[in-house]
Amino acid sequence: MTSLLSPGRLIVLIPCYNCEAFIGPCLDSLLAQTHADWTAVVADDCSTDGTRQVIEGYSDPRIVPSFGAERRYLMGNIVANLRALDLQPSDVVAVLDGDDMLKPEALPEVWAAHRAGYDLVWTDEELLGAEGHSIGGPLKPNLPVRRQEWCVSHVRSFKGYLFTLMDDADFRDEGGRYFRAAGDLSLYLPMAELAGIGKTRFIDRQLYVYRVHDNCNFKVKRQEQLDNNWLIRSRTPYEPQTEFFDVVVDADGLEKAAIRPTAQALETRYPAPLTICLRHRIARSEEDSWRAYHNLWVGGRVYLKKELA
Repeated sequence: MTSLLSPGRLIVLIPCYNCEAFIGPCLDSLLAQTHADWTAVVADDCSTDGTRQVIEGYSDPRIVPSFGAERRYLMGNIVANLRALDLQPSDVVAVLDGDDMLKPEALPEVWAAHRAGYDLVWTDEELLGAEGHSIGGPLKPNLPVRRQEWCVSHVRSFKGYLFTLMDDADFRDEGGRYFRAAGDLSLYLPMAELAGIGKTRFIDRQLYVYRVHDNCNFKVKRQEQLDNNWLIRSRTPYEPQTEFFDVVVDADGLEKAAIRPTAQALETRYPAPLTICLRHRIARSEEDSWRAYHNLWVGGRVYLKKELA
């Protein structure tokens, strides 16, 4: 069956600042993808070196430069460019930092996972320029997302609806400034909460090349990164969202005793990770008698939603 959240566009967002030496290999790695149906927005944050000139040297129409009028820093740059995309719920956004690279199979693997019904997808990564190990891994079920070790490695991707459900304050520090460090936590921890862990997917393959160099945030903004990390983790978590579903099934005439069997049958019919909205139309005169049942999860992936006839 076709999910209501079956992927639409694939957009690669490439935030960058002063990466003249790296942006060319980054874009070349994108052009080498075996999945060719994508658009890339190269979001240059007012670089003061030759980054802009390198970007402008690429003539492929899929590569769209975005040059800001003033410096926005990390999350200011990312948020502004995401908002400019006019994202649809099923659009897929993959984020590729301008100093990093993709391996040729990265986008095909990510796209396949989104087509399978996952809404927040990430891969493992290879480190370039330093000894060490990847932090990538799956989220642990039944544990609070913000109390888990950080495991959402590159390349990260998400369905558009997740971004639209987030509040602007999620991306700002206590002084109201957009995060300049640890901004990835401000984006992906809330998204994991909104999607639900069952809709997240870790691809255990090193499909991203993370370049370690002297200007990496963890080197030049380490204290700010650590402070923001714990600020983001201390904030009130999101509940799993109940606005966007893979499947919507009408349940006119549903009996209360049939709620659980119906949910079980739907979960058998529509395999994980697909989510199902069981839409129950009732007359206003019946509303009070159903108050204890409506707008609740009645299965692991089935949500019973009230709709007045």
